[in-house]
Amino acid sequence: MVAAPGPSFMVLVNETLRFGRGAGLVTILGSSTGLLMWAVASALGLAALTQTSPLVFTAFKLVGAAYLCYLAVTTVRNRWKFGHQPEQAPEEQGGADLWRSYRSGLVTSAANPKMATVYLALIPQFLPVGGGSPADVVTLTAVQIMISAGWYAVVVTLVGLARRLLAMPAMRVGLAWVSGAVLLLLGLRTAVMTGPMA
Repeated sequence: MVAAPGPSFMVLVNETLRFGRGAGLVTILGSSTGLLMWAVASALGLAALTQTSPLVFTAFKLVGAAYLCYLAVTTVRNRWKFGHQPEQAPEEQGGADLWRSYRSGLVTSAANPKMATVYLALIPQFLPVGGGSPADVVTLTAVQIMISAGWYAVVVTLVGLARRLLAMPAMRVGLAWVSGAVLLLLGLRTAVMTGPMA
């Protein structure tokens, strides 16, 4: 499930290609924070609103779709700089750059109503009969987030290595168009997706 490409995966790849491995790692932190928010919302019963309220589900999906489309436009608009910035370690990046990458991961993950399904439908299947204790829920949530972060770290490493191929301007511009197109398609798909009760 974690390895299946989705909005968070594509945003992570896009940030790593554009700004380097450090930005990708910070994006993972933002995405993990979004997952943690969904886990807390599920524990409090709030995530169920996305499954039972069409209004809440629609609000979340439109926010997520709009942000993905915004990232697509930004990527294409800055296509000549795509992947051209020298890679920096997270501690060498400016606060604004770190916040941008963190925010990209956070918003994409937190505004994805399908994540509610993970915490409402998937994780409960692994709990003991009767629902288990809060400690059981916390443990399973932590494991799921660590698996997600671990897989994304592998992706960031591989994409960071491939980023060296972006020395040619034509290659950078072509990848910018491809990345922008994929983000736009994901945004449009998110905008028209239906809820679990549809």
